[in-house]
Amino acid sequence: MYTRLKNSIIFRLEQFMMRGPLARFAFVLVLLVLLALTAGILIRLLVPGFESMGDALWWAFEHVVVPEYVDGDEGVIKRTFATALIILGSMLFTGAVIAILVEWVDAATTRMEQGLTPVALESHIVLLGWTSRTPSILEEIMVSQGRVERYLRRRGVRQLRVALLAERVDATLMRDLRLQLGEYWSSRQIILRSGSPLSLDDLQRVDFLHAGIIIIPAADISEAGTMDADSRTVKTLMTLGAALDEQPPEEPPLIVVELQDPRHAETLRALYAGPMEIITGDEIIARLMVQIVRHPGLSHVYGQFVTDLGGSQIYVREEAEYVGTSVQQLNYAFPNGVLLGVVRPQGKGFRAMLNPPDDLRLINGDRIVVLASSHKDLASPETLRDWDALAETPAPEYKPLPRRRVLILGWNHRVPLLLSEFASYPGEEFDIDIVSQVSASKREKRIAIEALSTERLKVRQLEFDYTVPAFLESVDPAGYDNVVLLSSERLRHGDESDARAILGYLLLRKLLSTGSQAPRVLVELTDADNISLFENRSGEIIVSPVIVSHMLTRVALRRELDAVFDELFSSGGSEIIFRPIAEYDLAETLAQIPDHDLTGGEYTFVDLQRAAQTRGEIAIGIRRADQERSPHGGVELNPGRDENLQLNVEDDLIVLATND
Repeated sequence: MYTRLKNSIIFRLEQFMMRGPLARFAFVLVLLVLLALTAGILIRLLVPGFESMGDALWWAFEHVVVPEYVDGDEGVIKRTFATALIILGSMLFTGAVIAILVEWVDAATTRMEQGLTPVALESHIVLLGWTSRTPSILEEIMVSQGRVERYLRRRGVRQLRVALLAERVDATLMRDLRLQLGEYWSSRQIILRSGSPLSLDDLQRVDFLHAGIIIIPAADISEAGTMDADSRTVKTLMTLGAALDEQPPEEPPLIVVELQDPRHAETLRALYAGPMEIITGDEIIARLMVQIVRHPGLSHVYGQFVTDLGGSQIYVREEAEYVGTSVQQLNYAFPNGVLLGVVRPQGKGFRAMLNPPDDLRLINGDRIVVLASSHKDLASPETLRDWDALAETPAPEYKPLPRRRVLILGWNHRVPLLLSEFASYPGEEFDIDIVSQVSASKREKRIAIEALSTERLKVRQLEFDYTVPAFLESVDPAGYDNVVLLSSERLRHGDESDARAILGYLLLRKLLSTGSQAPRVLVELTDADNISLFENRSGEIIVSPVIVSHMLTRVALRRELDAVFDELFSSGGSEIIFRPIAEYDLAETLAQIPDHDLTGGEYTFVDLQRAAQTRGEIAIGIRRADQERSPHGGVELNPGRDENLQLNVEDDLIVLATND
């Protein structure tokens, strides 16, 4: 009975103490009061000289709280009581209170480091989830100062704030993020909070109801495939949509979602009534890779399109003063930019009309799409003029290889989409050999699920390790037109995957070093830091997570760009191709222009634009054949209009053309 009573008292005391620092502080105060009461009663009974019990209690309380003797402490008993009270008071009052305060401050600091306190912001950017693309998204937001400033002006906000919700925020994560962002890190602008995007309570920590933009990158692919990543995205969007419907803000935020499987797009659109753009990351990478295979060198073009780190980018601008203006009048209205087309509102989204006919006139709501080095190059021209019409010439027909042979080294979940994209180009046929250690039967089963059209594809599965020189040599890589090295999902870390791809590339270059007609090589990496290993080497590099991150950020800051990129990356419609300068009879074309005196292979970029226009194309840049191994691959977009370009017959004109 005694033991049970003791255990009950201890248990209740423990429950009370676990309530927090205030409960522990209250417990110490109770002990101090009891100590002072007990000592006061005893000293009143044992030592004469106190006028009342109140005086004795006050004397005892003074010695408990103030650790020093006071006047009148005379006699052995009184001094003994005073000494005991001073020692016990120091232990309980000073020691315990300081310990409780230190513990409280430490807990508060830990809580702040973990990001558990809600934020209170307005029109900020919310980034939900920590993935391999998160640091790149943050870096792109911080780098895109001009785009961010224009977004802030549209929302009436002065300063950028980005609230990141990660599963667990600690000092290690903050240090790693600070190292990755380098000079772009700002603790005032980037706010980290712990929590899951699947929990409404955790979402409230980033004040999503008052956000201007919400970015939801897809979770990294696990062994279970894309289903887990997309299921998580759907659940997050359901939670957000329900909360925003229950408490609708004055201006609903733009939600930019990354989706792995494009078949789930319509499901997502039904979950949110506000503005939303869906980025199908895997589909974008598959489309980009196929276009690079068909037009080697495009990686250098798209590398400028989707980043603010240099070169020319695509800008979208809406100007009411352009309503009624024809495309023909705007073609050369921007001396430092190239007009690519128009984006027109359609339903809840937009439709891109790139390389439109000259007689197209802008209507209310239209946005112009311009390739320029900066947004200031889109300044409204002082005057608009009609240019002299030149005789139209049929564009040279794009003649693909009769049957392109492609060797794919590696396997990941994106291969079925890659094959589907190859099959989407009418009039083109492909022989594709896929080499991987993954079971051939497993790969064939995965491809069969997609029910791909094999009318123009001939796919062969080879099962071996391509990093073994003898095995790689057995397939004779030199006999292919293109070789694609894919990042692997079988390896736990991206560094290991990149290391394997780099090893395969080095072995491949060794085997191809003696061939005069070596195939074009495309390497997919997961870490942008590894690009430096390919300097002054042939081949093209794409970093999939970085490309998707840039796309998410670009569309978040200017949603109309989603329609532009979708048009550029899709088969059919408008696409960017390289045409040899020799295909254009520049002398004959420019002879139609009065007072034109440039001869001998020396032209301005305006001359090239006029020549391309006669063939229904838009010239956007040049590619110099003798600079193929340079970091930019010899690609120069949007050259200066006053510069005289020395061109060789081996050089290419980069054009935006429309395929029927």
